[in-house]
Amino acid sequence: MKTTFSLLLFFLALFSVSRSQAQATQSDHFHDPEGNTYHQLFVDFRISEIVEMKYSGSDNTPVEGQLSADGYSVIIKNYPGDKSVILVVKDATGVQKEITKSRCFIDPVLLEL
Repeated sequence: MKTTFSLLLFFLALFSVSRSQAQATQSDHFHDPEGNTYHQLFVDFRISEIVEMKYSGSDNTPVEGQLSADGYSVIIKNYPGDKSVILVVKDATGVQKEITKSRCFIDPVLLEL
């Protein structure tokens, strides 16, 4: 009985160690090799140019980001997750528009599957 119990504990310990090693080797799908995260916000018209991009609030910190290739979304680098983003953009006709997107409409980007 003691031997059976000892073997059971040994196999449980071995299983938990192998499982933790498997989790440690799993890649992080939200960070690039430098540790940056990326988020995306979508608009319902094609943007031709981003004039200004900043976080809402009293400090109006500039946002680091870029326009997607199709022009219907903006990729934000290292979004803090607790602020709205204010965009001043030009649409395909050249008309300047101001858009505010709250954190509910800013989605994380998966870098790999």
